[in-house]
Amino acid sequence: MARKWVSFILVYVSVFPIIAAATSEKWAPSIIGKARYDALAHSPFGTAIMVVCIALPFVASIAHFIKPMMSFFGGSPSARRIRKYGRPAKGTVLAIGENSGGGVVTVNDQPYLNLHLRVEDGFREPYDVSFDTIIPRSVLPQFQPGTVIPLKVDPDDPHKVVIDWD
Repeated sequence: MARKWVSFILVYVSVFPIIAAATSEKWAPSIIGKARYDALAHSPFGTAIMVVCIALPFVASIAHFIKPMMSFFGGSPSARRIRKYGRPAKGTVLAIGENSGGGVVTVNDQPYLNLHLRVEDGFREPYDVSFDTIIPRSVLPQFQPGTVIPLKVDPDDPHKVVIDWD
């Protein structure tokens, strides 16, 4: 709910400088004086101020709308942390099936599936994990029982793993 209001405010704030700039010759001279307005309106400094006032809210709006999408493209914050700091390991596919919630789910036309793997990280005996992940359709045929895939293992919790796509 709060995100919806932030979005509304950012859109409003983005449009306001454009309206203010378009109507500035009507209201600005009465606020700062006719002579100052004429000097500012014809100087590069005045143009730079106007460009910044118009561009800044747009940049803030774009950042606000793009941020949620970044977690989709790079995974969740915990997955990014595991990819960055995790230990390399190998996982043998034991089974692949519908996600743990059941049913067929796709995200951006990519299947969201449950992988059951046997993990070998070199620090402990091989152990099994099961997790849901998005698997690109182009590599889906490679995910067959017995296939070995590269993983990253969370150093704090070895049952949290992510596929190392790099």
